[in-house]
Amino acid sequence: MIYIGLSGGIDSTYALYLLKKEFSEVTAVFLILFDQKNNCSLKCCNLENVINITKKLNVRLEIIDVRDDFRKEIIDNFINEYKNGRTPNPCVLCNEKIRFKIIIESLLKKGDYIATGHYARIKSKNKNFYLLKGLDNLKDQSYMLYRIKKDYLSNIIFPIGSYKKENIIKEVKELNLYKIIPKESQDLCFLINKKIDFLKETLPESKGYIIHVNGNKLGFHKGYYFYTIGQREGLNISWKEPLYVIDIDPKNNILYVGERIHAMKNEFIVKNLNWFFEINKNSFKAKVRTRYKSREIDCFVYKIDGGVRVKLKNNEFAITPGQSAVFYKNDIVLGGGIIENVL
Repeated sequence: MIYIGLSGGIDSTYALYLLKKEFSEVTAVFLILFDQKNNCSLKCCNLENVINITKKLNVRLEIIDVRDDFRKEIIDNFINEYKNGRTPNPCVLCNEKIRFKIIIESLLKKGDYIATGHYARIKSKNKNFYLLKGLDNLKDQSYMLYRIKKDYLSNIIFPIGSYKKENIIKEVKELNLYKIIPKESQDLCFLINKKIDFLKETLPESKGYIIHVNGNKLGFHKGYYFYTIGQREGLNISWKEPLYVIDIDPKNNILYVGERIHAMKNEFIVKNLNWFFEINKNSFKAKVRTRYKSREIDCFVYKIDGGVRVKLKNNEFAITPGQSAVFYKNDIVLGGGIIENVL
């Protein structure tokens, strides 16, 4: 049996279509992650679409309510990370703790597989399995998948990992599976409005200083957790040059700001690591992404107690605690972890 996580969006729908053409035993799984509110159809989960698609393709559908797990593991973590002055990536944690884990551990039996509509690939060699980037460089989602357990890889299929998004959109339109082709999902799935609106509804205003890195007090903010490293908008201060958030001090409720050059860094600590390879060397060369859509940068990785220290070949803008650092060798994902602090 192949279980496919189906959201109702174009990518997972086309992945289901490809699997149905090749395999006889395919079951779609829809996870109820949060209360379905207004505009949910504009996000990544649409149960109405899922029901219609599975009927048209004659595929059995299972619906699993994971709202309690999602609240605890993803939404509460999201809020707590901002309270700690960090910027989390909930999609990375959701793939690790919710989407793959729940389907694999609750449904899969020996010989079963899980599939999703991610732009990534799995490669096997000498009975070992590796996670690779998707062939569409603009849509590659390997960064979002680096926290999946290595042991899971042998049971995972990514049907669209070798496809281009533009071709998938064209073919899905021809299949006539939707009344209205859904738009590309934007922002985080559980946010109905903008992230800042969600945080302001959840966290209280707390006035604090905005201080330039040279020590000058420039103004006040209404809560350090409404900001992230590299942010320029919303500071409401005047200065001779554009200013960016350089550092966040949760303990003293202070935002430190400075010119762009102060946000350019090249060394940081990564912890909470997940590797797909045994790392036997004390140091090695790799390429790293520090955000989902960031470029890959040449780096040296040095083992330290409880994590690694990363030294970039070139400076990068706004390396941010709470985000993930994912390491690559060509198309292969070596592993990654959470950025703990920037040096």
